[in-house]
Amino acid sequence: MKYYELIVSARDAEVLALMLGERRRQPALEAAAADALADVLLEARLVPHEELPEDRIALNSKVTYRQEPGGTRRAVVLVHPVEADAALGRISVLSPVGRALIGRSAGSLVDVDVPGTAPLTLRILGTSRNRELRAA
Repeated sequence: MKYYELIVSARDAEVLALMLGERRRQPALEAAAADALADVLLEARLVPHEELPEDRIALNSKVTYRQEPGGTRRAVVLVHPVEADAALGRISVLSPVGRALIGRSAGSLVDVDVPGTAPLTLRILGTSRNRELRAA
């Protein structure tokens, strides 16, 4: 993984930590995903939610990225696992791509290990957060 400083809101980290405790008691695949997300959160610098820079990907952020080199653009919303719906472009923060996106900013280049495929390299093109969710 190429290094870019991860910044995550303390509120998102708290919500995710509660979910991770539950997921670690699930079957092996879910427990492994929970452990991988916990590692990401340990790497991150936590900041108060209202101080999270606008360019950082948080829960409920809309993210546009492109698979490198020169792949197609994709827009997704990063969500809690219970809200995930691939058909609607809502990806779980527990998914390999979701874990790779959280805390990063536009311009970041990140490698993603997806089971059953060759590793992917994603370039984050842009992000925006839902203002109603941010104010909550």
